[in-house]
Amino acid sequence: MKVKKLEKKRNQIRPIPFLFIGMLLGSCTASPMLQAIPAAAEPQELYPVLVHQGPKIDGKLDDETWQFEPLTRDFSSYSPICGEKLPYQTLVWMAYDTKNLYFAFKCYDPEPQKIKTSITRRDNMYRDDWIGLSLDAQGNKHTSYHLFINPNGIQGDALNSSIFAEDRAPDYVWQSAGKVVEKGYQVEIAIPLKSISYFSGKEVKMGILFWRYISRLGMSGSWPEIKPGEWVFNSHAIVVYKNLDKPLKLELLPAITHGTNRERDTLEQWGEIDKFTNLGIGLKYGITSSITAEITVKPDFSQVESDAFQVEVNQRYPLFYSEKRPFFMEGSDMFTFFTMPQGFLPNPVHTRRIIDPNWGIKITGGIGKTSLGILAAADQWSPVQGKQAFFGIARAKYNLGEDNYIGILYNSHELTGDYNRVFGADMCYRLYNYHRVNASFLFSMSDKNHLQEQEQEPNIDTRAQINSSDLNFMYFYQTRDLGIAAGVEHIGRDFRMDSSFLKRTGIDHALIWAGYFFYPDNKKLPWLKLILPEITIHYTHDLRTQMDDWSFDLILNGNFTRRGSLGINYFPARESWQGQTFNLDKFALWGGIQLTKWLQLTAEINLGDKIDYDAQPSYKGKGSDGFITLVLQPTYNLNQQFNLIHSDLSKDKRKIYDLDILYSRTTYQFNKYFFLRAILQYDSYQKCLLTDFLASFTLIPGTVFHIGYGGLYEGRKWQEGQWVYRQGNLLNIKRSFFLKASYLWRF
Repeated sequence: MKVKKLEKKRNQIRPIPFLFIGMLLGSCTASPMLQAIPAAAEPQELYPVLVHQGPKIDGKLDDETWQFEPLTRDFSSYSPICGEKLPYQTLVWMAYDTKNLYFAFKCYDPEPQKIKTSITRRDNMYRDDWIGLSLDAQGNKHTSYHLFINPNGIQGDALNSSIFAEDRAPDYVWQSAGKVVEKGYQVEIAIPLKSISYFSGKEVKMGILFWRYISRLGMSGSWPEIKPGEWVFNSHAIVVYKNLDKPLKLELLPAITHGTNRERDTLEQWGEIDKFTNLGIGLKYGITSSITAEITVKPDFSQVESDAFQVEVNQRYPLFYSEKRPFFMEGSDMFTFFTMPQGFLPNPVHTRRIIDPNWGIKITGGIGKTSLGILAAADQWSPVQGKQAFFGIARAKYNLGEDNYIGILYNSHELTGDYNRVFGADMCYRLYNYHRVNASFLFSMSDKNHLQEQEQEPNIDTRAQINSSDLNFMYFYQTRDLGIAAGVEHIGRDFRMDSSFLKRTGIDHALIWAGYFFYPDNKKLPWLKLILPEITIHYTHDLRTQMDDWSFDLILNGNFTRRGSLGINYFPARESWQGQTFNLDKFALWGGIQLTKWLQLTAEINLGDKIDYDAQPSYKGKGSDGFITLVLQPTYNLNQQFNLIHSDLSKDKRKIYDLDILYSRTTYQFNKYFFLRAILQYDSYQKCLLTDFLASFTLIPGTVFHIGYGGLYEGRKWQEGQWVYRQGNLLNIKRSFFLKASYLWRF
């Protein structure tokens, strides 16, 4: 389980090779793409206790349900060191009835006053101590539910797939409670059978793994043990439930959203108030216990969490914004498709390309060793007046044992006078002791005229259809001490995939990565856990210009107690842009630490050569990029986060741009259901300030009530009857208000 946020912020500033660091440090290669150890011996089977009445979920462990011997196993660390015994004991109880799966945990700690915990919103507790589980409910090693609970009972959940690591976007309905006690803390959870997808029957086998994070030690551990190069699908024990029937899975989710927007027309006058009211409804039905169908009409896709400011100045590639809309988030793992890490097609299925859907239909689930997903939606946003665009996505994966699989994908985007259809296949397989390969192929068929407009080359082809392809291949080798990865990707000149996040076409790209893990003597240096020197080489050939790019990254990482990390990077590179080739020298330094229970600090600075992509002609200058983040938690309920993101560029001692993004987020969580939040974001280059205020109540995912107000302030000056932007004082130019209420009916 990777709990670091540093990589996310770092990638907002510059694309450097930290994906492999995240894979390797997150869980001794927590990413499933680095699973390379052969299957261990057949895991033992666990048999939970069948109860007639479930426990009261209050964190006290005094119910009759738990009056039997717990599972007592040594948890072994998987981050930052693999294979060490966790110093504090963890006890686990398992039970079930006809409606729920129950788990209880007793987490011993000799210094309970040092346990880090908080009362915060869902999925914001990963900096705390936590206990949790990974549940492969279908037992087919395609998908697992990851549930986490801090000592106050605050939940975090994620959906894990055999292709990529966790997606924390989905939220599931389950109960939890926690309590700090004299010798540590204890937690209870109940998972409704309606909330998970499984194969019902007289004997139901699922995969199970338990894990624990001790914040002040910076150690993550699990039982069963996660070995170097493995992830949960290689480590699950088998848990056997008797006579689990198919529950009625029928959910109805009506929602109403009302809001107003108003923009300033002139210095003294506001425009008309734009009011909107949206009534939508969603229906979910369990066709079987493992297959679910969802239909949504006039869906409400309002986002409680707005997209964070990113550096938009002088960017070669488009910015990536993650999916936050509930209909697309749930079951998203079914549509993941392997492409090369750090490649130019990072997300073959990126549902934010469906901008303003009018309706959507989705079927996800499993049959035996096969997982499948079907998604169709009509997008009201269209370049053709009065016409809707239609998206169709179909995906299937077949398990070959452990987490090995073969899969197929079909994507279609249809619009009057235009179409794009893509067929693909991917696979993952282990070889011998420490080796693993991933490969994929995509073939696109597109309307010729659309591509001609994009290329502005009217005579590129006389066919009625343009065909092109994408090819990916990766090899991984991983032991406790050594990691190696190598890969290639080819994206054809005319390749098109309208459902994807695609950075660049017409390239051949290769990368090589290697890292060596040093584990210092814990008795002599108890504060230093890991030293990782590594090297990454990228090479890219442009098929249009026949020009080449390369980068050569030398990186040294250190990992410490208190979630501490420190890294240094030197990366010379050559980059071609607009017919010119630039030789670049860059240097980076980054780190982070949980200084106390109430203060966390992360920071990064990048210095060196930069290209001005916007200039005509482009040129090389000197610049810096960086960020610093402070997270303060003075009480259980109050959380304050400050961010500063900086970017600048100079040429011949003349400043081309100098940009700072200031971010403040203040949250007061009254209890696990209700919070107040205020966000302020200021962009010094665009000279704009965003204010965002929210009151939010969530009983369970789906049953919510939100009230929000936002204001946008820009530096504008009214001159000669028109606006002059990025000048003058900040002026409130837009006001927005919204109210959202929805209620989840579960029958």
